[in-house]
Amino acid sequence: MEGRDDRKMANGVGKHKLLVIGPKEPWSVREKLCLATSVMKSGDQNWVSVSRAIKPFAEPGRPPDWFSQKHCASKYSELLETTEAPKRKRGEKGEVVETVEDVIVRRLTGERIEELKKLIKETQETHRKLKREAELIQAGHLDSKLEELWEDIQLKRKQEEEEAELKRKNTDAAYQGKYCI
Repeated sequence: MEGRDDRKMANGVGKHKLLVIGPKEPWSVREKLCLATSVMKSGDQNWVSVSRAIKPFAEPGRPPDWFSQKHCASKYSELLETTEAPKRKRGEKGEVVETVEDVIVRRLTGERIEELKKLIKETQETHRKLKREAELIQAGHLDSKLEELWEDIQLKRKQEEEEAELKRKNTDAAYQGKYCI
């Protein structure tokens, strides 16, 4: 019976049954884009291939079965539920040119591009700031503040480590109470 539900949930036709399986930790746009492109390539009935193809793209700290077949099918079902059916464009022979898979991949690609643009901008700004600080240090203008700067660096490092540990614990906790339907 469960297999039939998975097929209903996964096929790209008609109403989609929204089935939430797995940890409540959200998937990144990158992970969703990997999922959508893999489904586009392998189809929405071949979850073994989809799961295997995207496993190398898991974000750091993800549990080993983050991209299990059921989790992939569930997440793809969510993507289908939140995507409007494509406008009916016709090709030369009357076939529909754009599929719901195309719409999902196009939307996620746009989101990922925006994420990467933002990341590039933030990285460039950080680089400029560090370059200015390095120049000031080399010129001797910050000698009186070196101890304070070092303490700031250590504090930031400690905060980043604590945040990473908290995220890991949250992922583990969400994963422990993982299956909610």
